[in-house]
Amino acid sequence: MGVRLASIHDVEAMSYVHARTWKGAYDKFIPIEYLNNISDDGWVELFTRVIEHNIHEAAVFEQDGRITGTISYGKEMTKLDCPNCDEGEIISLYVLPEYWSKKQGYELTRFAINRLKQHGCKSCYLWVIKENYRAVNFYKKYGFLTTNEVSTFVYAGVEVLLEKYKMYL
Repeated sequence: MGVRLASIHDVEAMSYVHARTWKGAYDKFIPIEYLNNISDDGWVELFTRVIEHNIHEAAVFEQDGRITGTISYGKEMTKLDCPNCDEGEIISLYVLPEYWSKKQGYELTRFAINRLKQHGCKSCYLWVIKENYRAVNFYKKYGFLTTNEVSTFVYAGVEVLLEKYKMYL
């Protein structure tokens, strides 16, 4: 029970956690027709490629004999070919809705931050849906601060604003 590095054997469970969490966390921001089209295995291919080719790291939280949360992180994604770069990125953090507010997100984030430090990162950033106050408050409590940078993504014709948060390690 607890956090560990993900392996190729975890990709189906990781994909399931992503799908369930998107549907539970983003229904106020992303059109329901988009969310309804997300399949439980929709991220399997991506996670398989990421783990097999060591593109970045992922960790999982195990509880009650199953994977209930997952986090993906690594060197800043646009600088993967830069071994001296010292900025890390949390790419995604998802915990099954029935395990929210049970410290799994905190433990996964702590694990990722420690791994980024081990890899020489001096700071870490992430993007969060600007109006997702539950997530924004989680990251603020952890010590992330807004950079005031925003980016827009379109899901099923609806614009969703993302805001960048950063912390120094």
